[in-house]
Amino acid sequence: MKFLKNTIIYFKNIKTKPLDFVIIFVLFLASFSTLYFFASGSRGAEAQLRVHGQVIRTFDLKKNQTWTYRDKDGDYNKIRVKDGEIAVIEASCKDQIDVKRGYISKVGETIVCLPHDLVIKVISGETNEQVDYTA
Repeated sequence: MKFLKNTIIYFKNIKTKPLDFVIIFVLFLASFSTLYFFASGSRGAEAQLRVHGQVIRTFDLKKNQTWTYRDKDGDYNKIRVKDGEIAVIEASCKDQIDVKRGYISKVGETIVCLPHDLVIKVISGETNEQVDYTA
């Protein structure tokens, strides 16, 4: 009870108005609205595997599958598509950043393995006259 009384006295001393609390509350809600927009991204239909900038394979995210990419030096990345998501589940690189990235499924998300120059990007799979969604 003493805390509440001290709080009221404090706010009277700094001369806050009721509208100040409304503005603070609105700004507080607005700060969390960006989380909603980032969390509600659309799920992709396909994922492209690019090595050295060239498309090696396109995965249909609706079909569960496991595939291993191997380069001429014997390095590899084991890729799994499961329940509409894709991930690198095993790799021969030291840092394992691509494996730690986990599963991705939203359009625009990527998994990158720099030692193997490998990029997996989720795409919508649709094309439009003005915009190419598959690139």
